[in-house]
Amino acid sequence: MLSKALSLLELLHPDCLAIRSLVLGSRCPAMLRPCSSMTAGEYADLVILAPTVAECRTSGWLQEAVQSVSQKLEPNGVAYVLAPPRWRLRIRKLLSDHGLSIDQEIIHLPDQDISRYLVPLSPTPAQYAFSKLLPLPQWAQLLTTIGVRFFRCDKLFRHILPSVGMAVRRPGARPLFDWFFRLKPEADRSGSVIIRTSWRGQDGAVILYRFVDRDDSPSAVAKMTLTTKTLGNLIREAEILDRVGPSARNAGAQVPLRLSLGQVNEHPVLLQSVIGGQSIASLLSSQPGRLFEILESLVSWLESWNRCSIVLGSLDRELLEKELLMSVAVLAPLLEQGDEYRNWLVERYLTLTGDSMTLVATHNDLTMWNLLLGEQGRLGVIDWESASEKGLPFVDLFYAVTDAVTAAKTNGDRLTAFKESFAVGGTYECMVGQYLARLRRVVQIPDEMVGLCFHACWLHHAANEYRSTGPSDPRPFLQLLQWLSLNRANLCQWVHG
Repeated sequence: MLSKALSLLELLHPDCLAIRSLVLGSRCPAMLRPCSSMTAGEYADLVILAPTVAECRTSGWLQEAVQSVSQKLEPNGVAYVLAPPRWRLRIRKLLSDHGLSIDQEIIHLPDQDISRYLVPLSPTPAQYAFSKLLPLPQWAQLLTTIGVRFFRCDKLFRHILPSVGMAVRRPGARPLFDWFFRLKPEADRSGSVIIRTSWRGQDGAVILYRFVDRDDSPSAVAKMTLTTKTLGNLIREAEILDRVGPSARNAGAQVPLRLSLGQVNEHPVLLQSVIGGQSIASLLSSQPGRLFEILESLVSWLESWNRCSIVLGSLDRELLEKELLMSVAVLAPLLEQGDEYRNWLVERYLTLTGDSMTLVATHNDLTMWNLLLGEQGRLGVIDWESASEKGLPFVDLFYAVTDAVTAAKTNGDRLTAFKESFAVGGTYECMVGQYLARLRRVVQIPDEMVGLCFHACWLHHAANEYRSTGPSDPRPFLQLLQWLSLNRANLCQWVHG
């Protein structure tokens, strides 16, 4: 039987698992709350102390809570404190009085409720996170990096920022993240870890950056999931990395190498090599003027990768079902005039079944968050779980251009970025047409097939969004598809030949 869903804080435990847990206080965010509990007389593997301001002000409450932590914490367990800033010094003294020590202080960004990033407040991982991972303006990256490196502002952050947690241990306890540092190829060492979670929430992947000793950059990156819903994705990603990674590297990109694929408490953990560089999403948000430079580099790589991975085949019914028909069947009921859009797609593209079709390797999630800009402008590409050896051409171009314009020019408005890129008269219509022409010289397909690739791209992303979100969650790709379905006549001429 597969294990239960993990709390994000269970990753800190030496065994990456809290069989018994205890929560003290009323301010523990749902994202961090463990599923397990304990009965009277048991010791806890994980204790979370998360008081509200009112609880901190209640006479004797903190003293009793810290005493409970001391009494209930298992010898190798982890206690985690999430307290309002003005009460942290008081809690630190109470912990010390009970023989407990603070192992690490960790900042949750953008806040504790969302916890997209958990960054240890020590110079090396903090400097790496602020300069490479976080979507900060360039001036903020520079200031925080200088502050952490030269002025030890991390010591100030731990006292004043509202979203700082404290990992607390008993003397002599096994190290935090011991399970992670025992994964090959670097067993039995210790250090610090940055945790990055997915925008998809608990069902998305969790990325862990492993810093050994005092290294300036991570020695390895691990990818895992907190739930059991998508465990097969990591196994698939490991396999696809082995198959498509070589052609992507030969085309000029840095691509992670699989170091190991193992299990921790029945959760697969994919350990990969580190790809250096800054997130292009972060770069474009702070330096939007670099949009054309970034896209030029990306399109040049796509040209080379398409050339390396071309496969001649045909558009059979199985491929058409996978790339187009299955997604539109799911999404049509959610769209205004969705049945008309579905019937139009079927009438237009089902007749192409059996025609020759050139296929290429595709990444299928070429968001700017999955692209890194390294030294000398070299492109890095990560997160390969959706990749394919034989995919429809141009889908990576369509998605990447829209995502880049979204990050650089429209303040996160994906629909506006889409219209500026693909609608008649859009700001970037000519630019996108030139990029497509370059790829079409490498991958030669009939005009009508271009439209098939275009619609398949957006159906794919809208269907993925639909599967990973709830009815009340934002669905920008569904909104985009709605506009696309109703405004087909307003698209660039090259879309429909």
